[in-house]
Amino acid sequence: MRSSGRAHPWAPLGRSSKVGDSGISERLRAFVEEMPYERRPIFGFVRRVADSLPAGTVVVDVGAGDAPYRELFAHCEYRTSDWEASVHEGAREADYVAPADSLPLEDGTVDAVLLTQVLEHVPVPAAVIQEAARVIRPGGGIFVTVPFVWELHELPHDYWRFTPASIERLLDAAGFVEIEVEPRSDCFQTVAQLLRNLRYAMGRAPDGRDPERESASDLLDRIADHLGALGELDAAGALPLGWTARARRA
Repeated sequence: MRSSGRAHPWAPLGRSSKVGDSGISERLRAFVEEMPYERRPIFGFVRRVADSLPAGTVVVDVGAGDAPYRELFAHCEYRTSDWEASVHEGAREADYVAPADSLPLEDGTVDAVLLTQVLEHVPVPAAVIQEAARVIRPGGGIFVTVPFVWELHELPHDYWRFTPASIERLLDAAGFVEIEVEPRSDCFQTVAQLLRNLRYAMGRAPDGRDPERESASDLLDRIADHLGALGELDAAGALPLGWTARARRA
């Protein structure tokens, strides 16, 4: 038990990931459903993390952007950080405006660090994980989501995609223990989300064919929904959109 007297933020996570439960704001629901196969599993993971943390837990959401998951941590002392060049407007109102590898915090002063879809955007992910280890108290937790399959985004700051071994290696090298890495989608959901993403990836042009592009997008959305329902057939788990990871600060 730490000198703060609060319980360690390290408890088993439940399995619920439903977005339609009461108590979730329309803003958060709309954010998740904008990219359903990508964000539903991330939402589920973050909500399970939040539910596992005792009241008063000091949580820093690193690279928080617009902080879409803030409401899930209403029982915690929730703080945000992001850097000054973030593409997210809400980042300008972060509690700490600083690079993720140089947080303006004293050693061992927070209970948990949250990193959702951040590590692909930093040049040196190991430095960010090491910084998290520095500011987390012994016994505290780090909670991470990273991509494995995704198109280029937030250019020019899109550097990495991750395997389970790579994220485990990063956490282990920083001194974290009890590392757990899990896929956050099945292969059908991966393809389904990529089909939905084509609506934006194909772009638009002044060639008179944008109505055809809209029709193609609607067709792809329908195909995606059929594919997304086949998840129970994925026996290998080798092609998720990305991974969730959690680990304890030794």
